[in-house]
Amino acid sequence: MIDYEQASKVIERNREIANFGDADTGVSGDWMDKTEEALGIKLPPSYRWWSENYGGGEICGEEIYSIYEQDFDTFVGGGDIVYMYRLDQRDGHFKPHEIAICHSDIDNSFYFDTAVQTPDNEYPVMSSATGKVYAKNFLEFLIERIKICGGQI
Repeated sequence: MIDYEQASKVIERNREIANFGDADTGVSGDWMDKTEEALGIKLPPSYRWWSENYGGGEICGEEIYSIYEQDFDTFVGGGDIVYMYRLDQRDGHFKPHEIAICHSDIDNSFYFDTAVQTPDNEYPVMSSATGKVYAKNFLEFLIERIKICGGQI
């Protein structure tokens, strides 16, 4: 079970590391639905929660791919999750069931493995460097990245 309240406390304690927006900059449900349609998957609940409550942002200067609320067919650039997915597919960087969520200059790229879904509709976050599970879900991924950057957990 994901503890959203605890995750929120970790994020708030580490705002100098987790440079996220807030609920005022959160992504609308309509855009999350459009993103799911464009990706062909249901977004995990933890990613939807983060998108709604924080809108997007970065950890230690590394952008977490988010939903830019821009037309997917005309928008070019940035860390929009749909744009990055299409770019990765075009360039053969990931398999169709792998959706990148962050590229780290420190160690590797991270992605959802949508071929594996937990009973609570989450996807594991995988490390491209090891090909192994980095985190059981998106919030665990955020907390681990905050921890690696010296954050208080």
